[in-house]
Amino acid sequence: MALTSKFQVSVFTFLLCLTALGWLWFVLINDLQVEWTVNPQYSYGWAVPLLCVFLMWRRVRMTDDGRRITDGASQKPETIGFPSSALRPLASVFCLLAFLYAPTRLVEEANSGWRLVSWALAIEVVGLTLVFVRLWLPAFQRFNFSAFIFPVCYFLVAVPWPTLLEQPLIQGLTRVDTNATTGLLGWLGIPAIPHGNVIEVATGVVGIDEACSGIRSFQATLMLSLLFGEIYRLSVSRRSVLCLAGFALSFLFNLVRMSLLVWVAARKGMAAIASWHDPAGVTILLACFCCLWGMGVLLKDRSQKAEGRSENAEKLKTKMLNRESGKREAENRNLTVDLRPPTSVLRPLTIALAFWLMLTETGVEAWYRSHEARLPLAAQWTVVWPTNNPAFKELPLSEPTRQILRYDEGRSATWQSANLVWQAVFLRWKPGRTAIHLAQNHTPEVCMTATGYTLKSISPQQWFEVHGLRMPFLAYQVTDAPQPFFIFYCLWDDRARTQGFETMGLTYGNRLAPVLSGLRNPGQRSLEIAVAGSESASEAEAALRAELETLILSKP
Repeated sequence: MALTSKFQVSVFTFLLCLTALGWLWFVLINDLQVEWTVNPQYSYGWAVPLLCVFLMWRRVRMTDDGRRITDGASQKPETIGFPSSALRPLASVFCLLAFLYAPTRLVEEANSGWRLVSWALAIEVVGLTLVFVRLWLPAFQRFNFSAFIFPVCYFLVAVPWPTLLEQPLIQGLTRVDTNATTGLLGWLGIPAIPHGNVIEVATGVVGIDEACSGIRSFQATLMLSLLFGEIYRLSVSRRSVLCLAGFALSFLFNLVRMSLLVWVAARKGMAAIASWHDPAGVTILLACFCCLWGMGVLLKDRSQKAEGRSENAEKLKTKMLNRESGKREAENRNLTVDLRPPTSVLRPLTIALAFWLMLTETGVEAWYRSHEARLPLAAQWTVVWPTNNPAFKELPLSEPTRQILRYDEGRSATWQSANLVWQAVFLRWKPGRTAIHLAQNHTPEVCMTATGYTLKSISPQQWFEVHGLRMPFLAYQVTDAPQPFFIFYCLWDDRARTQGFETMGLTYGNRLAPVLSGLRNPGQRSLEIAVAGSESASEAEAALRAELETLILSKP
């Protein structure tokens, strides 16, 4: 049998709608994969899209709200279509979200990983998806709109929390965890002193990499709590209880893990941590998962007992309603429901969305390509290591450091000259969406503070002239070192017109500047140099200027 013309149009509209929504989800996941890849706290994000599909499939199987009433009589049936009162609000929401997508996409292209933009993009994609789900549902018999709201919105748990909310919360919990671990070890007779996010014991210092005290499972437990709450169909209040229980379990098991690893370091030495780190992490993770699962089952059982009495009353009420509906069965046979979607609105909205997406993507690409073609080639440089120095020694970068920073080229070494001891770390990221994000996460304020040192900024940005290069450096002094200890840090943008640290500040102006200049995905280089043995900051600075003459090689 040949398909009718109207049905062929609906199939074309349906496929075009799937293509447009598929592109939106691709753009969103491509933006979030930066954070999912470089930030261990959000590595669970890779599983969230699959969980969304699973929850949607599960709700589709369970739903039985929709009924298809066919015409069993010879007379002309009455048709009930898509409620016209719902079309105007949906069209308004569609226009707003589609319009906002264009500026969001333009800013996102140059600011991959900016969490404010990620949230805006996620809300737009989720909102547009729900709009089209609502429009298409009349074409199916048994599905109602409410069954799709939670599975689609569940994706938002994979969007990184805003920095203003995340950093104080996570750092505060980490410090509380560190202090609690120190107190617990003291009660066990093991002397320990907290220094920021690390703990000092007799055998050495247990850092954040060894103890994983960053409460990395804090966000993951929220994802699991919402998942179990949905699987067991808990009420809103019981889902809230499950989320609070997940937060408590996250903190408790991180405390257990950190205490265990510090105890191992104190009893068996720092080298023993390597053999305990991964088994302890997997064990604690599974224990937290099982406890959270058990809490979900417990809340489900109690919920079912509480609802048992109301179900009996509901069954009695249903029987009464069925008797009444039986009397009207003959009348209902003459009543049909128009299961077709409102094509008069759906088809124009689908075509408009597809056209708007093509126009947006073409415009964004043309904007950046036209500006990038006019950018001058930036000066290139590298580090010439003093391997002929008798005191030169390689300092291999640890595997956790490699996993976190994901640099393309990296080297660390130490050497001596006169009465000074030097240590340098050079990292390079090739052009890509993660380069800026990774480079700006590796700064002395982040790394040195996390290992327990206290830094004091000596002066604002300084310029060092080296072989025609004008390199910006920030200078710091480690205030809790036994002898004067100074750190100089340089961050270099491979395609920037001008170098400097002004763009590192997380301000709206710094975020929008690359958008206006049409600059995206530039390569990054960083050079961090520590010098010990100088008596003052001015002496260390003078020594560094002389050392850079032999350390830096400029490339055309």
